[in-house]
Amino acid sequence: MRRLPAPRPFTALLAMFALAACDSPHPLSDFAGVPPTRVAVADSVYSVRIAGSRAHAVRRNVDLRATFNTADYVARAGLAMEQASGCRVRSGTLRGDASVSEARLAC
Repeated sequence: MRRLPAPRPFTALLAMFALAACDSPHPLSDFAGVPPTRVAVADSVYSVRIAGSRAHAVRRNVDLRATFNTADYVARAGLAMEQASGCRVRSGTLRGDASVSEARLAC
């Protein structure tokens, strides 16, 4: 019986980046099945999904600066939600991190 070779570090790294690039919402969330709208804000690209009065934004690009300035990236996600929906983000509802954010919309 032939043995399969052990995975190489490059293969593991490639798989990690492929999984990190996924922007699908949880299958049981309100955003499941909602097609994303791509929005660029500054140097960031977001996939934005709108479900009723809620918005969900996932940053699609790699940016190492995001770990040092999370608040700026959450604010960018809010702008992306406003551009995608045509509504404003309700004050005090924008929550998230440098990669994934959610908010309530005021339309």
